[in-house]
Amino acid sequence: MLNGVANVVAAYRDSLCQRGHEVYVFAPGPADRQRDAANNILRFPSVEVPTQIDYHLAMPFSMPIMRALHRINFDIVHTHHPLWVGVWGQWYAQWADLPLITTVHTEYQIYSDLVPLPGTVVEDFLSRRVGKYCNKCDMVTTPVESMRDKLHSAGVKTSVELLPNPTDLSAFSDPDGTAIRKRIGADEHDTVLGFIGRLSAEKNLAFVIHAAKLVMERHPGCRLLMVGDGFARPGLEELVADLGISDRTCFTGETPYEQVPDYQAAVDIFMTASVSETQPLAYTEAMAVGTPVIAVNAPGSEDMIEHLHNGVLTDLGEGPQGLAEAACMLIEDKQLCADIGQRAKVWAQRYDISSSTDKLLALYEKVLAHNAAAGEDA
Repeated sequence: MLNGVANVVAAYRDSLCQRGHEVYVFAPGPADRQRDAANNILRFPSVEVPTQIDYHLAMPFSMPIMRALHRINFDIVHTHHPLWVGVWGQWYAQWADLPLITTVHTEYQIYSDLVPLPGTVVEDFLSRRVGKYCNKCDMVTTPVESMRDKLHSAGVKTSVELLPNPTDLSAFSDPDGTAIRKRIGADEHDTVLGFIGRLSAEKNLAFVIHAAKLVMERHPGCRLLMVGDGFARPGLEELVADLGISDRTCFTGETPYEQVPDYQAAVDIFMTASVSETQPLAYTEAMAVGTPVIAVNAPGSEDMIEHLHNGVLTDLGEGPQGLAEAACMLIEDKQLCADIGQRAKVWAQRYDISSSTDKLLALYEKVLAHNAAAGEDA
């Protein structure tokens, strides 16, 4: 299962190509040579980041990429990270005199505790790094209003536009989770609590598991479905065993993205405690199939969820107990659960790939026109 940023890039790439545009993606490995060649994807050599996050760190040189950069006539450069590959994208845009857009997907300072240096030093460096990077771009985009506010507070002077993370909602129009529910031993009367995404430390998934345990104590028919893989999985499996709920919990491991709609449909209540994301695709996908999302009130969730309207928000300070109480409320009030799910399904339509691509192309045209006018005035 790819991380959310990779899924966003892939979705926009596919949509732009379907409209006749030529798109090249430069990314860290590992490579799928056959798929990459068919989709104009070029890979930097890379190594796994030695931390609790599932990323590959790109190496700074690739002869095939250098040849491609000299061979292809680009119109615009769009980066999705302020470090590593993003820095090289910015360098290339400046060298080739091309307009540059960057998308800020997360508040990178949240990850400072994963670096073996004093947290305040890392946070200050990342804040300055992101601000400096953004101010060298022609336009900055971000999925949600709260992140735009933070970028302005961090000193970003470049125009910051809202651009949603897209989802191909056609894949979620008629999913079928019946076989999955049967496979994990859940009948039609059982409630399946679920999380779908990377199992990594920043997702705060121990909260979800402790909450599931509390819910199971009140509703023995509940089951927990954890879809995805990551560095945190062994520790989470150990926690499930320590809590004595292994017989009612299923870890699927790595799951192909095309199977995600059916897994979302198999879940009755999506639970998350992440505080590090902007507009998580997994929330959109759950909402698209009419599954209520229970989330900790944090950037990302507060931009997507209106409490008791299209989802449920809990306070971080309430911990697992808050998540559990919210889940029990939905289990015990089936009409409220159904109403929230239906409103969530309507809400998710704003993130459809078609309308999101329209917005992206409009922003590209805006930047291109501005740069052309600046060139005429020079």
